[in-house]
Amino acid sequence: MNMVTVIGAGPAGLVTARKCQELGWKTSVLEEHDVIGKPVNCTGIISASGVEDVGIRKEVEETLMNKIRGAQIYSPNHEMIEVKKSSTVAYVIDRGGFDRVLAREATEAGVEIHLNTKMIDIRNETIFTEQKGRGGLQKSKLIVGADGVNSKTRSLMGFETNITNYVHAYQVVAKGKFDPKYVQIYMGDYSKGFFAWIVPESEERARVGLASTSKNIRKDFNMFVNEKNISGEFCDKCSSLIPVGEPLKNIVQDNMLLVGDSAFQTKATTGGGIILGIEAGKIAANSIDAHFKNNKPLKNYEKNCAELNKELRLHWKIRQFINSKNEDQLDKMFQKMNKAKIGEFLSEHGDMDRPSKFVGKILTKPNMWRLFPEAVKFMRT
Repeated sequence: MNMVTVIGAGPAGLVTARKCQELGWKTSVLEEHDVIGKPVNCTGIISASGVEDVGIRKEVEETLMNKIRGAQIYSPNHEMIEVKKSSTVAYVIDRGGFDRVLAREATEAGVEIHLNTKMIDIRNETIFTEQKGRGGLQKSKLIVGADGVNSKTRSLMGFETNITNYVHAYQVVAKGKFDPKYVQIYMGDYSKGFFAWIVPESEERARVGLASTSKNIRKDFNMFVNEKNISGEFCDKCSSLIPVGEPLKNIVQDNMLLVGDSAFQTKATTGGGIILGIEAGKIAANSIDAHFKNNKPLKNYEKNCAELNKELRLHWKIRQFINSKNEDQLDKMFQKMNKAKIGEFLSEHGDMDRPSKFVGKILTKPNMWRLFPEAVKFMRT
């Protein structure tokens, strides 16, 4: 019998599995696809500070495609805020390759990974599976649901989410001419409730996409690329949902717990979940270790996520605040922020993963005081 079984071989699940195994608990991973890292459902841009925080420099270097120095953020009517640094602020990685590196490391640690194995049901310590059309059983003391945005584990735990908790994303790899140092972010009609993006892999290739609450994502995407005159060959198309709701509560029930996208441990501001999902995976593994070793309640995992959830809820509040604005209000807010030199402020203090590091500092700068009315509105969201 396994002590721990992880459902899903994404970054959060693989890191959880590896750490549980390294702590001495027999662990396996069930992955429904036949290849780890496919399909790719993520843009694959991660912060340099986050890479150091969770200790994945080696894995990033192995899958690195580009280094990013800053971002250009456009309001609906093209008011632009530029955030830039002289050093690298983010990495663009081969997202599928990154998962496969994590899987290799987990296997080397002793984790058993079962591909083409779909979890059908969980009853107590029995996991019902389907592999190549045949039913099977696995026994496990604990089950970790790391099975992503459409988590079956989450559903079995009784959670109900609705469409307002998600945005629909569509992305292609485009060939053309791009500035490799900058990510570009666009707000507008084509990206209701979220934004569009151009993330360069190099001077010749970029990941171009958008996420929206609209029901016709392809029409929105075509509108965006036509407006930006992005043409040529599109390849590696992917479409997925992104969780943008508040991080879930009660993510431990009986002998099951959730990590990563399945627990809404994603940034509602950007949809990114790699760094914070990995952090949650390590917290989960340490909580599981304390449970087995010292009989500590498994529920402590939720308490141990308190700091992580503080950041996630702040991301969610920022998203709610932005979405409360119409296009005209967003343009005026961007104008105010530019007058307050918000780009310079974010270049110095900004953090992609941990907004608490800079949100509290905004009104300590005299040139930011013009943003006080907006700050008051934000606190009320």
